[in-house]
Amino acid sequence: MVGLLPSLITGAAITLALTAWIVVFGFVIALPVALGRDSRHTSARWFYRSFVFVFRGAPLLVLLYLIYYGSPQLTIVRDTRLWTFFRDPWPCAILAMSLNSAGYLAEIISGALRDVPRGEVEATVAAGFSRWSTFRDVVAPNAIRLGLRPYGNELIFVVKGTSVASLVTIIELMGAANAAYFETYDPITPLLLAAIFYLGIVWSIRHAIMAIERSLIPELRVAGMGRQLARARSAR
Repeated sequence: MVGLLPSLITGAAITLALTAWIVVFGFVIALPVALGRDSRHTSARWFYRSFVFVFRGAPLLVLLYLIYYGSPQLTIVRDTRLWTFFRDPWPCAILAMSLNSAGYLAEIISGALRDVPRGEVEATVAAGFSRWSTFRDVVAPNAIRLGLRPYGNELIFVVKGTSVASLVTIIELMGAANAAYFETYDPITPLLLAAIFYLGIVWSIRHAIMAIERSLIPELRVAGMGRQLARARSAR
């Protein structure tokens, strides 16, 4: 069991690296898509709905295979400089998983923006704030608080979704577990260890999101202090 740990630790590091890239690019893609939902332009609203429909509905594995195995069949990719991007599994995996994550994240962002209390926005506008100041000081902080928990769930889905990267030769955590299985013919130990690693990553994300929530939402901070005080009194 101890001999499996180095390769699994390396695989876990690759999983975290993939997750970090997907989180960044997924957000960059999702933000303008989400803002298009309430655009005055019909084309922007149509693009938002189409993007969310396609990339939430298409299985992640299908997206990955289409990009990694399908794009080299296109002349515009194979015979141009795009080939330097699509011939490497890392960019293909990051692109496929970022698009999939952006489909969900666009819904999270647009839902959080819609749930910002209209009264606060109207009061800010009535006070003479510019549109940018209203967004920066009222809309964005409220939307972050409202969307933080669903975003945490999406982060967990991203971590677990990185397991498909092993199918395009990226030896992340699941790939390392499979490699250990093929070497040892022990199907249980490597997979159990991989599951423990995944649970540790998910536990860390969950508690990080909870800590951020407590720092951003005063009610949760006060409730947490109340529970600590109650425990301290009961311990006496």
